[in-house]
Amino acid sequence: MNYQNYIDSPGGPGSNPRQAPPSPSQGMNHPNGMNGGMGMGGMVGYPTPAGHQSDLNYIMSMVDELSTVLRHNQQLSAAVVEKVGRVREKAATMDLSNDQLVAAVASELNADTKNVEKENSELRKALEKAEYDKTENWKLACHGANILADLTEKMHKFRETTDADILAWHKNYRNQLAAEREENLNLRNQINDMRAAACRANEHLRQMRRYIDDHDEWNELRVSNIALRQEKRFWKRMAMPYLPDDDSEFSDDDDLIDPEEKKRLAAIKAEKERKDKEHGEGGEGASA
Repeated sequence: MNYQNYIDSPGGPGSNPRQAPPSPSQGMNHPNGMNGGMGMGGMVGYPTPAGHQSDLNYIMSMVDELSTVLRHNQQLSAAVVEKVGRVREKAATMDLSNDQLVAAVASELNADTKNVEKENSELRKALEKAEYDKTENWKLACHGANILADLTEKMHKFRETTDADILAWHKNYRNQLAAEREENLNLRNQINDMRAAACRANEHLRQMRRYIDDHDEWNELRVSNIALRQEKRFWKRMAMPYLPDDDSEFSDDDDLIDPEEKKRLAAIKAEKERKDKEHGEGGEGASA
């Protein structure tokens, strides 16, 4: 172990090349001819300049560092003094010679050295294990980071695909909705056109009926038409008396009897003939 302290090196600790050199202190002459003391005297009651504050901070850091080194040296010195006291106590109690005392102290030092080597070996094993664990943890962390990066990329791709699908679906839906609205508008226009045409046709029918009711020409034409058809039927029956009344020549004579009434009369006549036929067949069977 190295017990070197600042007592052995009067020059104190060497300057650290990484530390910045101290700025000019208050006791140094400045370019303006005013030294540090005069400057401080002239600045009583004012805040400390930035340069002076940095000097004070640097000095305080050096004082803290020296205090730490001194405290460490005190601990080392106390350990050395304790060991020297043990040697003196052993020499006084065991009444040993110088050679025997040196041999005993050497044996103790060797035992301490073995303990230190054992501790050093254990610490090296622990350090190697810690380094191995650190490497494995770093590999595991890198693997996890790669998995997270891959998962993030896949999530971004999934979101991009989903957004594109949703946008396409919305666009298609809007197109279909616009087409349905246009078709609905066309159907409404057609319905309105049909209603307008029906209104016009109804108005024309009303005008025609109003014209027929207001003028007698239509009634006169209808009466003359019926008279002419009756005259035509009279002369046709006079000229062709052998034709029955239900001949096709008289099928258009619907001015006297309604067509539905003709159907009803024909059905009644057929039913009567069927009953007469059944009655005749029943009488012949009874006589036999």
